[in-house]
Amino acid sequence: MSSDPQNKKDTLQDVFTRSASSYERIRYFPIFGEWLVDTAQIPAGSKVLDVACGRGAVLFPAAQCVGAQGKVVGIDLALGMADETGLEIQKRGLMQAETRQMDAENLDFPASFFDFVLCGFSLQFFPHLEHALSEFRRVLKPSGRIAVTTWAEDDSRWDWFEDLRTQYQAVAKLGSQSLDKPEAIHKWFSDAGFGDIQISTKELDMVYEDEEEWWNVEWSISGRAGLEKLSLEVLENFKAECFAKVQSQREADGFHYQLSAFCTTAKNVYE
Repeated sequence: MSSDPQNKKDTLQDVFTRSASSYERIRYFPIFGEWLVDTAQIPAGSKVLDVACGRGAVLFPAAQCVGAQGKVVGIDLALGMADETGLEIQKRGLMQAETRQMDAENLDFPASFFDFVLCGFSLQFFPHLEHALSEFRRVLKPSGRIAVTTWAEDDSRWDWFEDLRTQYQAVAKLGSQSLDKPEAIHKWFSDAGFGDIQISTKELDMVYEDEEEWWNVEWSISGRAGLEKLSLEVLENFKAECFAKVQSQREADGFHYQLSAFCTTAKNVYE
């Protein structure tokens, strides 16, 4: 996989467009989305930007917060994600929400336009995170707030999966930086000019009912790009070997995966 930023963006756009239909079945995203919105404390009537909106895990609870007098605009690099979530907005009859296909590093909004900028689990993908954060700050009103979620350390019981991916040459490095340490997160936001930086932590014991639910997650996130490099025959062999490993971790109620995440809030501080 090329390290060229545009190549990474093109790959992400293609992968997430193809996974848009299965992405909504990932059960942990709405849980963390509610947490992000609750932590942001968004008043009714606010104008909110949801960056990398996916299938609306953050957008829909934010739309409930802002109410009929507010506005939530969800953007996503993947047109498929923006379109699918737009259809769901129409289905729910939410007049206060909309989606657009847009690059987070080049926001097509005027300065000081939003009260809040939200972003769930996507900062790691931006090739130029410093520019994205600058754009977030530009479109925020003075004293506007940003709230983002980022993953903490992975559950070590599942380290075998990355080892197996490496063995099969099924790895595609689409992340541009690591944000799994509070000090790294704080530095990014401080350097970008944000103040009043607060970082909280949430852990979730995710229990997959069966191997197929776990596989749907892996097939719906960025790692799919690596799996798609395999031939159908090799992919089936890889999947079978994964399922055997997963079965060895079965507990009475299913397969446990400990998810850990940070939620960072900060204020747009002007000198």
